[in-house]
Amino acid sequence: MNKKEKIIFSCLLIFLLLPNIIGTFIATDLLTMGQRFLYFITSVCIYAFGLCIFKRRTFFYIFSAWFLLSAIEIVHLIINQATTSMLFIFTCIKSEKGEFFELLSTYWPVVILFFALWGVYYYLNHRFIQNEYIAPRVWRMPIMATIIAFFVIAIIMLGLRPKFRNIFNFRERDERTAAWVGCEKACPVNMVLGFYHITSLALEIKHSEEALADFRFGVKPLNAKRATLNEQDNLVVLLIGETSRYDHWQINGYERSTSPCLMARGDQIISFDSVFTIGNLTTVCVPYMLSRATPEMPRLYYHEPSVVDAFHEAGYHTAWIADQSFNNEFLMRIANSCDYAKYVTDNGRGDFIDSVLLAPLHQVLTTLNAKRSTNEGNMIVLHSLGCHFKYSERYPDSFQFYTPDMKGINVREMFRRMDEEAEGFARLKPENMAIYKNLKTILVNSYDNAICYTDHFIDQVIRELEATDRPAVLVYVGDHGENLLDDDRNMFLHGTFGGSKYEYHVPLFVWASPEYRKLHSRQWNTMRANTSKCISTMTLFHSLLDLGDLQYPNIDSTLLFTQPTLLSQPIIYGFDANMVRIPLPIK
Repeated sequence: MNKKEKIIFSCLLIFLLLPNIIGTFIATDLLTMGQRFLYFITSVCIYAFGLCIFKRRTFFYIFSAWFLLSAIEIVHLIINQATTSMLFIFTCIKSEKGEFFELLSTYWPVVILFFALWGVYYYLNHRFIQNEYIAPRVWRMPIMATIIAFFVIAIIMLGLRPKFRNIFNFRERDERTAAWVGCEKACPVNMVLGFYHITSLALEIKHSEEALADFRFGVKPLNAKRATLNEQDNLVVLLIGETSRYDHWQINGYERSTSPCLMARGDQIISFDSVFTIGNLTTVCVPYMLSRATPEMPRLYYHEPSVVDAFHEAGYHTAWIADQSFNNEFLMRIANSCDYAKYVTDNGRGDFIDSVLLAPLHQVLTTLNAKRSTNEGNMIVLHSLGCHFKYSERYPDSFQFYTPDMKGINVREMFRRMDEEAEGFARLKPENMAIYKNLKTILVNSYDNAICYTDHFIDQVIRELEATDRPAVLVYVGDHGENLLDDDRNMFLHGTFGGSKYEYHVPLFVWASPEYRKLHSRQWNTMRANTSKCISTMTLFHSLLDLGDLQYPNIDSTLLFTQPTLLSQPIIYGFDANMVRIPLPIK
């Protein structure tokens, strides 16, 4: 190549690598230096491999096909300071034309600049780049072999990464922080994988929906003809809390003021004392909450629709609003069948709090109020991120009521200062106990702050429901709890092998508007009388239907926390981390 061609070749190559160069420096979802390094190396290898196969001009023509993906990547990096997520790709595919053009109109200077550069790119390639190989075959073949070996190792490491866990089960050092994750985030790999996963997920969901298309629960309104409008437009809301343990709520007897908003509402709130979830991971717990599946019939949620679908079958308008569990086949299947569905993603941001769910909730309620004359009931599910680790990212700075907390503290460094020969916290030597106690204080303070914000968030949801002036009922339930170094086992987080009562014992609160309490006074009083009974979250399917005034031929009256027939369970069965059926530690 002559000097001019070398300069233009370098410029075109940099143009192709532009999103990867930008991402290397500003992508906040690249969590470690190792990820950033492998992210950039992967980017270089992709284009180096293309140059080994194709002649220079042909290479630039073929790889110009990535321009559209590059534009998406650059816009996403500018907006979110993160590489393009699968949820963003999903949103682009599912969005309405108006939303898509609104996005383009907002960032029109970027769009115009992109197409201008695209035209310059084609002109320079056609005018100055010779259609010859970058190097002789004797050099290209070893380079290709090296790049292939790199990608093979990357695929193997990415496949193995879920098997690596820190000795303390400290999940900040899991697959999200493994260096090899940087490989799959490199553009255009992230785009291709995103489209692949979305397509695979869509096919799985479609297959499930087709298999369940003719399924009917036989659910119908309790009274076919109701006397008044208010009796016809119940608003039933299920708020699924994340990583919410029973005993850290002030309303349940905790010594700290972690739920002042719920406490201030007095007898508007009913809190159940002994509710136990079926597992200690979200992917296990939530399907059993929303379906008729039990430990005795564990796969039933694959063969039947959910309680949300049962409401839809009975003529309710349904909505699914979530800021987590995207890519869960069961939950996505529910969302697909709803009249309204919205997933909100953090896009690699630091603090990500549940207030992001309030805007879509307000939008749904506003729309429903406008259609109130249709007299249809409404069922809404809010799936929140709640108190999931990292706790300090679940609340804003204004909720730092208990300090020191995790904001500004490197908890991982505290782990490193422990005795490296200790096999978990249970074997810590005496000289490490000061660090251990300090760590526990920081974790508990951060978790309690997150509970305080969850209390505030629940109150904000209630305020939205109150503004509708409709007979509304809200059920809040934790999907599972959390370990906070509570006993001599020194367990941390959730999803532990044997599980603990701190993971399985969850809060369940019920709030109802004055209009609803007036129309359903018997149910309301019965729920208050049932609060001390020992039950599981498998009561939700049947109880939610009863709260919505729906009849179900196969309803189990012993699982209705709204009725005096509710049975207190001396033994509740659930699952350990290997999905083995076990009696839960409820004592």
